[in-house]
Amino acid sequence: MDDYVKTIGLSTYEKIKKDIIFGVLPPLKKLKLKELTKTYNASISTLREILSRLAGDGFVLSQEQKGFCVSPVSKTDLYEIANLRILIESHALKKSIENSNTEWEAELLSAHYKLKVYENNMLNEKFNNKNDWKENDSEFHQTLVKNCRSENLVKLHKLIFDKYLRYQFLVLTFRGKNSILEHQKLLDFTLEKNYLKAQKVLEEHIYRGLDNTVIDSDTY
Repeated sequence: MDDYVKTIGLSTYEKIKKDIIFGVLPPLKKLKLKELTKTYNASISTLREILSRLAGDGFVLSQEQKGFCVSPVSKTDLYEIANLRILIESHALKKSIENSNTEWEAELLSAHYKLKVYENNMLNEKFNNKNDWKENDSEFHQTLVKNCRSENLVKLHKLIFDKYLRYQFLVLTFRGKNSILEHQKLLDFTLEKNYLKAQKVLEEHIYRGLDNTVIDSDTY
């Protein structure tokens, strides 16, 4: 029974976090436990525990005497998250390249192929589903770092990437050919085991994404 409860709790945690990342639950939305029980089919005690965990991860605010709400967003926070992502993803990528092997390279090629196909389809206006696009983008970047052989580093990268991903859904836009080219260079330099060039492309890729930010105020 305990394992079942833990499984349900983890599943519900992922659902709520995904809804926050995808903007289904927008910034500053009040998270009322009774309403959430109906939406996520979970008990109040389970939801309270999940929201406390999400607060610890930075996706939810816990306000004394006021309950919970979705964390706000701001330019300041976005740039801080972007810089953290560069720091963590660059280090993890370096370790992955140092541990390079055939299996990882094959996974990377596969993840990039799926992303490239989807981005090209978006460029040609065949598809325009932001969720699918970012899921493919996320898979490629997660694959870049997964060979670092550090579970803690992978988890930390995932947390920061998810925070950045939330902003991508809220305020960042698809950059077309530039994004496609950057992903291709990132793949090529990684497979060539040229960390310095790969890291430079990664940094440019993230900062250029910030140039497409369409957030109107510092906080909302």
